[in-house]
Amino acid sequence: MPNTATHLGQAHHNEQFFLCFDRRVYSDWAATTIFYAALHYIDAFLAHVGISDPGGHDVRDDLVATRPELVPVSRDYFRLKSRSRNARYYARRFPLQEIDTCRNTYLENIRNHIQGLIP
Repeated sequence: MPNTATHLGQAHHNEQFFLCFDRRVYSDWAATTIFYAALHYIDAFLAHVGISDPGGHDVRDDLVATRPELVPVSRDYFRLKSRSRNARYYARRFPLQEIDTCRNTYLENIRNHIQGLIP
């Protein structure tokens, strides 16, 4: 299973990919890419505390909602997850302003919070 450093690297990789395409045209992929960057930040923390494989979205969701260290970013995480799901399963597109909020607010909150938990 990936370790903390591997998850942090994948989160960064996803954030770099986000910069490679036109987010106005591919807002569905923008939302999905942002969510998966957030997921890897969460998984980096979980690996750091000894949970190397949360076993899937349902288990991870429960950990995000209940672990005291993750509760502060749970709302941001679930907002990103919802947008990603809407993009992937319901062909939803998003205005650029919403994508910017997802990246510059929700993902940034998660990134900063997780970086504060991992030395």
